[in-house]
Amino acid sequence: MLITAASICMASSCDDRSNEHKYFTIINKSSMNLRCQMILQGIITPADTIYQCDNFGYFISLDSLVSINSPGNRGGWETTFRGVPYLQLLIMNDSIYMHSEMYNFDCDTIRKYVPILHRYQLKLEDLQKMNWTVEYPPKRSA
Repeated sequence: MLITAASICMASSCDDRSNEHKYFTIINKSSMNLRCQMILQGIITPADTIYQCDNFGYFISLDSLVSINSPGNRGGWETTFRGVPYLQLLIMNDSIYMHSEMYNFDCDTIRKYVPILHRYQLKLEDLQKMNWTVEYPPKRSA
């Protein structure tokens, strides 16, 4: 009887993560192919723009979208945001980015000559308000 009671207590205390969002979507509404780097580690402040040289990121072709899965194998983005305050997305022109990679430029050169077209710094609440869809270029507020 004690084992049954303990089992019921353990089962009822488990988080129900079935309603969590497993992915969000980035939509490319620009006139070029894009490259997007996602950085989700440590504390990223509003002043930071962290470009990672060893992170090729996601390719998003013109007029298309890409879905970004939550990292890990448990829960969704809601669980992920329990451990980090922000998600940073860096949007770059893919042809300029790949040109620099093709010629094997060092990280400092890439940082200097590959412009960041847009930097998103998103909290969980931001993604929820955006209905789990990030558009580039961003919509202008009226």
